[in-house]
Amino acid sequence: MQHPTRPITRGLTGLALTTLTMLPVLAVPALTVPAAAQARTSHHMIRYASVDACPRKDGTTTPCHTWRLDLLDGRRVALKDAMLWPLTAKGRPDRTNSAPLTVSGDGESVAYFRESDHRLVVREFHGDRSAVRVLPRNPLPRGVGMNAAWLKLSQDGDRLALGYATKDGRTRVRLFDVARASATGTTPETDAFSGFSGDGSAVLLQRAGDANTIGLSVHDDTGAELTAAVPPQIVANNGPWALSADDRTVAFVTGLGKKARLRFYDVATDQPTGSVGFSLPEDTALDMIDWTGGHEVTLHLVRARGSRDVVTVLRVDTETGRTRVRDSYKVRPGAFAYLSCGG
Repeated sequence: MQHPTRPITRGLTGLALTTLTMLPVLAVPALTVPAAAQARTSHHMIRYASVDACPRKDGTTTPCHTWRLDLLDGRRVALKDAMLWPLTAKGRPDRTNSAPLTVSGDGESVAYFRESDHRLVVREFHGDRSAVRVLPRNPLPRGVGMNAAWLKLSQDGDRLALGYATKDGRTRVRLFDVARASATGTTPETDAFSGFSGDGSAVLLQRAGDANTIGLSVHDDTGAELTAAVPPQIVANNGPWALSADDRTVAFVTGLGKKARLRFYDVATDQPTGSVGFSLPEDTALDMIDWTGGHEVTLHLVRARGSRDVVTVLRVDTETGRTRVRDSYKVRPGAFAYLSCGG
């Protein structure tokens, strides 16, 4: 999983590009959009969120200005109520990092800590409407700062994961029901969070096993374990992985070019369950994989082009291997960090 405060810098080549046309910035929190604009953008989605980088006196850079959302229709929205710098456990701003933020896979929700009161919120964009869900107070344990935390929304934005590092360097993940604005549970300590299932009802976790092995476990929204296995090396060595809505089938990719294959593994039976060939550009880096339908996964591919990353979103039919480019864009220059929508 991409760390929410670090930009992607892996190199890729051979992808079709669509240059994003930058339009004037609009301000949120109220998301006041003229009626004419609302009518034009009733089906907009968020492509990605980003924050600028500004130089510091010591030669490093710091996040600056405000988080911005680049929309599929070309507009850019300034998310002015989102925290720019995370707070440490002592309540001080950490200016070396950007505050946690995440975009849902469908591009219609964004979660972040609010600047005015430091509350964890989810802002939902549904056509010409915008609603804010305010989640319970003190979502992080005492002694854990926002700079040790990250956020991840499910594909439909209905579920939110808040992960944080424990004192021994491992990870705990607190899970929330966004519509009810309530916490549903916390996962056991784990080594990494791999994501939500296709319908958001479960999560996939990684944990180190004996002899340098990687284990995978599936947990429900209370954090209770549903199933777990130590998969074969072909699975363990080819993350990232995506968990299906059946809460047991994991999809992953091996190979490049015409040798690429989309493979499937059943965590409950610890058995591979088939694969399908498809074409993937050479020298690509797969950043995200998500189930976005009963017979579809969506891949986010990234390559560096000069100082700008190029993101291509590829849909793959899990039965035929047929692919379709859903979107392709250049991330705006000068970004300290950016986060693409998931599936």
